[in-house]
Amino acid sequence: MKSVRIKGDIDLLSKNSLSILITQDGLSYSIYDKIDKKIQTLVSMQFEANKTNEIRQFVETEGLKDSLFENVNIVYATKNTTIVPDAIFDENSARNIYALNKRISPDEEIKYSKLPKSQTVILFAVKKEIAAILDELFPRYNMFPQSYPLIETGLTKTKISEKPNRQRMMVQVFEDFFETLVIDKGQIVNYNTYAYKTSNDILYFIINTFEQLGLSQEECEISFSGFIEQDDLAVMHLKKFVRTVYFESINSDYKYFYKFQEFSPHYFYNFLSINQ
Repeated sequence: MKSVRIKGDIDLLSKNSLSILITQDGLSYSIYDKIDKKIQTLVSMQFEANKTNEIRQFVETEGLKDSLFENVNIVYATKNTTIVPDAIFDENSARNIYALNKRISPDEEIKYSKLPKSQTVILFAVKKEIAAILDELFPRYNMFPQSYPLIETGLTKTKISEKPNRQRMMVQVFEDFFETLVIDKGQIVNYNTYAYKTSNDILYFIINTFEQLGLSQEECEISFSGFIEQDDLAVMHLKKFVRTVYFESINSDYKYFYKFQEFSPHYFYNFLSINQ
C-alpha cells in the first residue's frame, strides 16, 4: 500500500461519492464530486494489526459517515476471483459456480459483480469479518472486486483508441498478487490472477502468458498500474522483450485537486476509475 494523504475542499452540499479500497496490507479512500467531476481526496494507510478494528478506527477518524455521501463504493482486492459469461450466470448458484474453480474457505463468503461492457460476471471471495464491519459502517454500499475497473476501463480505452484491434495486456499489481487482462480485437481473450513474491515471478508469468497465447512482442503493448515502481526489475526486463511497455497516466475523464500531481498516477489508476 502506498502512503498518500491528499485532502481537497469538500462541498457537503454537492453530490459526493465515497470509494474505499481494501487490500491485503492497507486501506484507501477517495471522495469524488459528481457535479464537478472532480476527485478531491485520496488518503491511504497500512494495516498494522487487526484489520477489522483498524478499518473501524480509520473510518471513524476520517469522518466517513454513510449519510454524507450519495453513494459508497467498496473495492476489494483479492486474487480469489473467477469470471464467467453473464449468459450462463445464475445468482442463486454463485457459490457453486465459484467452487468449480476455487476452494471456498469457511471464513469467506462469495460476492459477485456484473460487468456490462464485457457481458461477464466476476465472482470473488470476501472475508466474512470484513463484510460484517462494512455492513455495520455503511448500511448501503456497492462492492466490486479490484478487477472490475481494470476490465471495464480497459475495454473502454481499447474501444476509443486509434488502434482498437491491437493486442493489449493490462497488468495491475497489489502487495502479494497481480492480475493480467489480455484484449485482442476489442475482446477479452484472457484474464488471470497470480500470487508472487519477487519481480522474477511477475516477469515469468507475463512471458509465459505471451507464449501460451501467442502474443506478438512487436504488436502487443503492456500497461502497468497498481503498486509497482517504474524501475522494477520485471518492467526493465520486459522492455527488452516487448516493444511497448508503459505505466498508466492520469485519467483525463476527471478533474483533480492540485496536489494529485505530487504522486505517480498509476498507483491508484483503476481504483479512482471506479467512479465511472
